[in-house]
Amino acid sequence: MLKGRLLLFSRWLALLLLYAALITYTLFQGDTASWFLTYFFTLIMLFLIFSSLYRLKNWHVQRVFSKKEYFDGDFVQMELQFKRKSFYPVGYLLVEQRIPLSLGSHYARQQTLYPFFKKEITVALKPFQVKRGKHTFSKITAETSDAFGLIERSRRLGEPEQLIVYPSYFPDILLRLGEANPDRDASANHWTLHKNDALHSLREFMPGDRMTWIDWKSTAKTNTMMTREFENSSARKMQLIFFGVTHDYFEHALRAAYSFSRKLLEDHAEVRITILGENGQTFDFSRDKKRITEISHVFAELKSCDEAVLMQELQSVLKWQKDTFIFTPVISDALIGLLNKSNWRVSLVSILDQQNPTEHALYLRKEWLEAGGDA
Repeated sequence: MLKGRLLLFSRWLALLLLYAALITYTLFQGDTASWFLTYFFTLIMLFLIFSSLYRLKNWHVQRVFSKKEYFDGDFVQMELQFKRKSFYPVGYLLVEQRIPLSLGSHYARQQTLYPFFKKEITVALKPFQVKRGKHTFSKITAETSDAFGLIERSRRLGEPEQLIVYPSYFPDILLRLGEANPDRDASANHWTLHKNDALHSLREFMPGDRMTWIDWKSTAKTNTMMTREFENSSARKMQLIFFGVTHDYFEHALRAAYSFSRKLLEDHAEVRITILGENGQTFDFSRDKKRITEISHVFAELKSCDEAVLMQELQSVLKWQKDTFIFTPVISDALIGLLNKSNWRVSLVSILDQQNPTEHALYLRKEWLEAGGDA
């Protein structure tokens, strides 16, 4: 700030000394050419003074995002809307919006505007990719100068603004877990989401139905492809726990836990959700879909913790002895030891790439959680 003021003062001082020297020369010379040069330079000085009176704080800026919700890996399209009350002529306006360091990049988005007499200007910045978390955009820097580039001015406009980026959401997470169940046609104690499905009715086969749902006996009797329709087992009470231990697959397990809990809430399931980790939180039984926003914020800002710390918290929350799902980046010996000492009916959900897969655990493919659910 001080350096900029000294530079501005030095430029004005140089102009005043030059103007004083020109007047002195004109008074001694006294010819028409010298007086014309003095009048011309006086007009330039008046123009510079007139330009310096305009203050950049008269501009008001607002950020506009193209979507209300952003998920991990999305591209953000941001617009900057500039408004002012006067028609004061401004030749150009260079604006810069720095990208938050939390996105892992040290760069900014710059754009040059030519307002002239316009009172409102909207500029679209080049899209950029975001990742899970809470990101704070700093104030916008605006710069301008006179037509001769002698008097430059800059100011920081607007207010800091936060953008919440949720984890990637996979709506078909329940079907993927059903496919991962090793005993999906048997009565497995550790699998509670699908084994309790009850046959509700029969209906004609529709495009998009799974082949395993086809009732071949009814199809043979009616000569019409018939499929079984099941009651929604997600409406049963269950407990979901995300064990946010520090591991390379932390983000993958978090995406799976977030997708699972959000899908259940969207299906009006009554579920108790416990998110273990730094800034974690517990949400008691509820079917209120408004909880989705609260849970999404916690998953967005969650950070991993040491296993020893989380094990103590896990023992305190594992009190409800019914259907419980634990999503974890890694199935450690300590976690297996804790579950073996109890009679809790727990289903472990982890990532496929484990060196020693644990019996009676469900595994999701890491590639599927990286490719937006298409792998």
